[in-house]
Amino acid sequence: MNERKRDIDVLAIGGIDADLVLKVPHIPGHDEKVRADFEGWQSGGPVGNMACAASRLGLRVHAVCQVGDDEGGTRFLDDYRKDGVDTSLCDVRPGNATPFTVILIDPTGEKVILLISTFEPEYNLERIGAALERTRVMFMLPRGKDFPVLARLARECGALVMTDIEPGGKDDAAYLQPVLKLVDIASFNQFGVRAWTGREPSPDLARELTALGPSTVLFTRGAAGAIGANTDASLQVEGHPVEVVDTTGAGDTFHAAFVKGTLSGLALKDALAYANAAGALSVTGLGPRGLLPDHATVETFLTERGA
Repeated sequence: MNERKRDIDVLAIGGIDADLVLKVPHIPGHDEKVRADFEGWQSGGPVGNMACAASRLGLRVHAVCQVGDDEGGTRFLDDYRKDGVDTSLCDVRPGNATPFTVILIDPTGEKVILLISTFEPEYNLERIGAALERTRVMFMLPRGKDFPVLARLARECGALVMTDIEPGGKDDAAYLQPVLKLVDIASFNQFGVRAWTGREPSPDLARELTALGPSTVLFTRGAAGAIGANTDASLQVEGHPVEVVDTTGAGDTFHAAFVKGTLSGLALKDALAYANAAGALSVTGLGPRGLLPDHATVETFLTERGA
């Protein structure tokens, strides 16, 4: 990889939405009515949050996305720019609404997220290919028809591919295995691990999954910490006790920090500890981007915790 021309640390593709954030006394069940407190509209999405978190940590981030020509789309692109994310590859779709979510947050900070997709994005492969020639890591969710094409293109261009594999949708190994063959860094949350493998997250399982393609496999476990494995090692780090306000976006911040650590040359153990700390800090703010720490804040947190 010719680093002299790699002036984009992270190319963040798709995975964006406008988030309607509501606080509820508890997560409602079937046929139940609860009163909710309106906390506002915020920009979000797993890739969008990761992009902003990565920029806050000092990485050079460019986004590829499509938004509607509505208030949510305007706000989203403005928020990208405020966080230092380059939006020159983002497009506005006239006559469309920006994809959005409804996030319900209970008093413990745990959440339920409802996803509303308003259109299927259409990507310009020539423009993205030119950007990938300058990119170190492409981050994109694996769902959607374009992921296999763009993952292969990224590798042809010499960029690493990272993805976040969530539970839901397809639920068999016939889907998982082709995805893993296309990525260098695969991350699962604990629910995704159980849904896709039928097993509990463990260092041994993470190491097993590296045999399917990725050089690195990550498991996030919420308050319990995180697990990581590559071809040389497998390990876990414990979570940090913090005052939880909202867990939305914690995994996205973790992903950004892991990329930061990896591109900075940290060993797996240190990159995992760095990402784990950033994720813990993120849950102390409200909303998907309520607290996106910068590098100095993460380093101070680690020092204070003796990590």
